[in-house]
Amino acid sequence: GILSDPGTAFYSFYLPVASGLILAGVSDPKAFKETRDITLAMGEYFQIQDDVLDCYADPETLGKIGTDIQDKKCSWLCVKALEQATKDQMKVLEGNYGQWDDAKVAKVKALYDEMKLKEAFEAYEEESYQSIKSMIAKV
Repeated sequence: GILSDPGTAFYSFYLPVASGLILAGVSDPKAFKETRDITLAMGEYFQIQDDVLDCYADPETLGKIGTDIQDKKCSWLCVKALEQATKDQMKVLEGNYGQWDDAKVAKVKALYDEMKLKEAFEAYEEESYQSIKSMIAKV
């Protein structure tokens, strides 16, 4: 995946479930591999969803004001924008990303909208859901 911190998926998703398997007496390496594959996919989805919510969710719903753009975080949205940006779009990112200025943040969000990154997330979300469902069905 493209997570900037895959450790979050590991310790927030895999380790709690693996601990439960150990406590239940499970020792089959295949069970731990399947668990790891499923929980890391879930963790990646969670982190990417968190990145998108940071940008798009209403602060009252989110419980905080998202600041990934201002903090110059290597978010999923930023990575996707960098992957597909034209030279002009790259200039917009370079001139506005990581700035604590509402007008510059608005320019980055407008660029994300122009690049249809919310729609790209929705496609990723469905693909991720189907993939995780498929992995679970094979257990």
